Amino acid sequence: MPELDYTAQLARFVHQSRWHDLPTAVQREGVRALVNWVCCTYAGASHPSVQSALATLEGLSSDSTCTVMGCDRRLDPLGAALVNGLSASAHAFDDAHLQTVAHPGAPTLAALLAHAEQYAVSGPDFLHALVLSYEVQCRLSCALAAPPAHCDLGRYMTGVTGAVGVAAGVGKLMGLSEQQLAWAMGLGAVQASGLRVSHGTMACAFIPGDAGRNGLLAARLAANGFTCHENALAANHGLLPVLGDPANPEMLTDRLGQHWETMNVSLKPFPSGCLTHAVIDACLALVRQYHFPSDEIVRIDLQVHRLALELTGRQEPQHSYDAQASLQHWAAAVLHYRRASLSEASEDSVHDPAVISLRQRVQATVSDELESDEARLWVTLRDGRRLEASAMPCIGSPRRPMSDADLQAKFLDLTAPVIGPARASLLSEYCWSVSSAIDVARAAPGFWGQLR
Repeated sequence: MPELDYTAQLARFVHQSRWHDLPTAVQREGVRALVNWVCCTYAGASHPSVQSALATLEGLSSDSTCTVMGCDRRLDPLGAALVNGLSASAHAFDDAHLQTVAHPGAPTLAALLAHAEQYAVSGPDFLHALVLSYEVQCRLSCALAAPPAHCDLGRYMTGVTGAVGVAAGVGKLMGLSEQQLAWAMGLGAVQASGLRVSHGTMACAFIPGDAGRNGLLAARLAANGFTCHENALAANHGLLPVLGDPANPEMLTDRLGQHWETMNVSLKPFPSGCLTHAVIDACLALVRQYHFPSDEIVRIDLQVHRLALELTGRQEPQHSYDAQASLQHWAAAVLHYRRASLSEASEDSVHDPAVISLRQRVQATVSDELESDEARLWVTLRDGRRLEASAMPCIGSPRRPMSDADLQAKFLDLTAPVIGPARASLLSEYCWSVSSAIDVARAAPGFWGQLR
């Protein structure tokens, strides 16, 4: 019998995978991913980009089956998947596969929840589909962007690989055959999109939302016999050969089921691009150790990874969208305000004269010795002192992940201002206990789902 092609191997893995065979740590990470997504989605629900998208889709929605998180509104499944994915990404506070700068959480959870509000899905099945979606996305992202693979940095990886992983996850919930799963992933692949030119605009958060919608659509099409090339990921003119320069398709199946790339997805401790986090963490370490007014700073020197400077080196951000991916802004804002919250990502922070002045004193250089989750910082003061701090690695990276306590604090910080402390605490209990849910749509009454 000939060896299965790459897409077929992934389809067989997804089809044959069982929740009870997953390592305990991987199962737990699925729960943490849900907790993180819910709080990010609530925090993003009032964002102008979300409100604009919601106003648009309400005029196009065919029914009101699914919850729009954080809003007293409902949309059809595809619309809800898009808007909830957009909400989760709006503040760049979601998650990241640091090596490839992919963000699997926003598209995955938005699509899975939309499906679960239509069809009964148990907690373990929901979390299993989540993990499989993450695994497919991250492996495909590695096949495109992790050395020795290479692709154009202008590709926004979540838009390229997100729909493929979501199609696999939703397809698993639907009980698709191996053939149908291959079609579903292929249909996700032919919708690959996403350009980094979107950074600094509302379109940046649209891309993960669109990936969730596209993946949900791909799985539903495949379930109804809509075909695609059986090896759309790796065949000639398929996703990897077209976008890779070169690609490394072996990453799709290397130690499949033994090594879990899902565990390299980091939950974000700061509302910004993941490549700014090492700088933020180093700045926080400095202000915790030393006390000085920010107007005494005459120079800020940063050493960062090459990708950090290339993708987030924005000396003069013009607005909050720019600031999400500006290491200069975050260095200045943290050194001035001595914290790194949503407030420091706001328009007020971007246009604060003190922050603007500090940004102009930031000098950032590349160090080949540093990993993408590392940074060094030196601050020179008017009195001649030169203060030093570093993040080696930063909080939130796979080598130093957020603890459950850190994640719970983030959850309450983001949800309490929206729904109040008591309801935020109740919602967190629902999320942490989702693995025992008989029906996910009924697992958080008053927050999502409806009685069927």
